[in-house]
Amino acid sequence: MDFEEEYKQKRTQMKNVKKTETATFIVFAVNAVISIWMLVAFFITLNKLVLLISILGAAASVVGFLSVYRKDSALAIAAGVFLLAEITALFFNDGISLLGIAELAVFGYFAVRNFMDIKKYRWLEQQDGFPNFEPKLKEYDTNKAQRDTKDPYARKMEERQKTSSGSMDEL
Repeated sequence: MDFEEEYKQKRTQMKNVKKTETATFIVFAVNAVISIWMLVAFFITLNKLVLLISILGAAASVVGFLSVYRKDSALAIAAGVFLLAEITALFFNDGISLLGIAELAVFGYFAVRNFMDIKKYRWLEQQDGFPNFEPKLKEYDTNKAQRDTKDPYARKMEERQKTSSGSMDEL
């Protein structure tokens, strides 16, 4: 059957979305740790730009967590904007540094990937068989629906059996 192959592809896409979702969650957790580290650096140096970097990083992490949890593309865009603002502030603070380039590469990639995965998840949500995409479950549902629907002759026969007296002696 062709729907089995279609379900297999959709199930694979769903697994990829879940795997990337887990990785994105971990990346936002790492960003939260970096934000805490930057907050400690603020207390050591009392540099206001470092405080701004810490606040932007924390905001990006929180909004990123929410976008992964709720699968909301607007939150994913907001998390990407906060990440970009954090990285820009990091470049203004230190110039071009290894941490800034690593954040730009990793966090930028995962912010874009998060948005694309949310779009894919929303599309998969509209498809038949969501969230498991199991062909046997579809076959079971189809067979159950066929068992529940009776042809008109069977319904008429049941109706006559219910209204009949049950014996032929009366005739």
